[in-house]
Amino acid sequence: MKKSIALILTIILSVSCIILTACGSGSGSGSSADLTDSKYVGTWKLSNINFMNDSSELDVDYTLTLNGDGTGIFVAIDGDTEDRSEVTWELTDKGFKTKGGTKLTFTDDGDNIKTKLLGVELVFAKQ
Repeated sequence: MKKSIALILTIILSVSCIILTACGSGSGSGSSADLTDSKYVGTWKLSNINFMNDSSELDVDYTLTLNGDGTGIFVAIDGDTEDRSEVTWELTDKGFKTKGGTKLTFTDDGDNIKTKLLGVELVFAKQ
């Protein structure tokens, strides 16, 4: 009787592991996702920042380029200094999020995308 119960538990656990592994693969994360038809593919440039109902422009030039294979690059140019950060990205219910060197969650705002960084809203427009 004990051997039968142990065998049944082993079979149930094995099948559960196989099912969980199958569900986990192909989740669309990272560069394995095909995002070529996404409206977010392309280059986005920081158009303005909003802080406590006050809008202004930055002296730093920020761009985010998203590729259809789920990869991208975030670039900040401040005068002669250029800072590049490779990212991967995936869709969310309200927009997309980036992972890698720059981890941000962007929400869709019609023609623009928005993210918050330390309480400041950054608005990007597609180039």
